Amino acid sequence: MIRRRTLWRRLLVAGLVILSLAVFTLFFREQAGGLLHGAQRAGASVLQPLESGVSKVIKPFGDAWHWVGGLFSARSENKRLRGEIDALRKATTNQLEMQQENGQLKALLNITKDPVYPNGARFIAARVIARSTDVWYSTVTINAGSSQGVALYDAVVNGDNGQALVGRVTEVTSNAAEVTLITDQSSWVDAEVLPGGAQGSVHGSVTGDVSMEYVDKTASLKVGQIVATSGLNKSIFIRGIPIGVVENVGHQDVEIYQTVSVKPFVDVRQLDYVLVVHK
Repeated sequence: MIRRRTLWRRLLVAGLVILSLAVFTLFFREQAGGLLHGAQRAGASVLQPLESGVSKVIKPFGDAWHWVGGLFSARSENKRLRGEIDALRKATTNQLEMQQENGQLKALLNITKDPVYPNGARFIAARVIARSTDVWYSTVTINAGSSQGVALYDAVVNGDNGQALVGRVTEVTSNAAEVTLITDQSSWVDAEVLPGGAQGSVHGSVTGDVSMEYVDKTASLKVGQIVATSGLNKSIFIRGIPIGVVENVGHQDVEIYQTVSVKPFVDVRQLDYVLVVHK
């Protein structure tokens, strides 16, 4: 019984295949107006509304699928672009930092060629690694010490605005040193006003302002004149290091000296690289 059913199924399949081949053969040999072509057109006209309806039903699901796929693709692209932007930002920042450092180091190199400094003077380049915690910026710490040749009371200058006095070394360890800035109230520098040569002493204050005191009352001073180290005997600073410019001149009839407000060339809040001058 089972064998008979299997035989009938095989005969049915073979018959359907032969019938399909015959129909395809007749269809392709038949003219456009033939019976089979007409049946095809009739079937298509019947099925077209059904296909249109199915297409309308399926379209929202297809659109949703494409939208989800596009969303994941957009997120992936956005992540990639963010990574590229971050990399470009870091590269740009590094390049700007290198350009700034190169400019500062070139300015420091020009200082070493200045004839103000005596023959045999050593210049030790250093970077500011810490600043005083008080608001008036009285001291900074640099990354050079006795191992690099830094000694107590060495002058410290920088390259902004040509050359300018920053302060003096007041503490030294093997690989670091503390620099007391000219804005500190304990800082005193023998100075003169150029041109003219009026002598006095420049010092800082508790507010961070810089002034020149003990200037002879008869000295004629003008705003904008240069104030530089005078290099008097026993002074720790050589002569001719610029300090700043005269910003204001004040005196009273009852006093024998006039007081001069000085605007330093150095912005101690922006110090980065400095040179220690070791005589």
